[in-house]
Amino acid sequence: MSGHDIALNECASVHGATTWQQQPYLSSGGDPAVLEIYTFAGPAAANTAYDRVRSGMSSCQATSRALQSTHHITADAVSQQTADAPGAAAFERTWTGVEGVSAPGKQTNHLYLAAHGTSLLVLHFDELASGSAAVPYDVHQDSNVLSLLTNLPAGQAGTR
Repeated sequence: MSGHDIALNECASVHGATTWQQQPYLSSGGDPAVLEIYTFAGPAAANTAYDRVRSGMSSCQATSRALQSTHHITADAVSQQTADAPGAAAFERTWTGVEGVSAPGKQTNHLYLAAHGTSLLVLHFDELASGSAAVPYDVHQDSNVLSLLTNLPAGQAGTR
């Protein structure tokens, strides 16, 4: 596969994107987030990228715990899929982060992805133990976030 390879976190990467665009976003809880729009040569490549990210996130708990062990941090990572819809999925990981791709220290990471024709949309934000909103984000809203992503054409997302 040719194109850009972008690491989303320690568990998943987007491979083969022909273009990559980022937009800042602010969650209703006040957490800063990033909406990333990846485009591919065709729908099959976008779906393959979606499947790879989803697979990486599905095994994120084991990947994160192995990384923590390697860095001599208590392996406390807990990762789960919190919602799904056709061509879309939401994940949450709570752990003591390892400095590198993630910030160090206690945190909860949220990642949402949706395949859209030749595009893959990824929305992600982190709740850090220090300095995050007083009220933790409620993952019961994740199906609503997926609905927004699946109903937002990637072209429009890139122009807002």
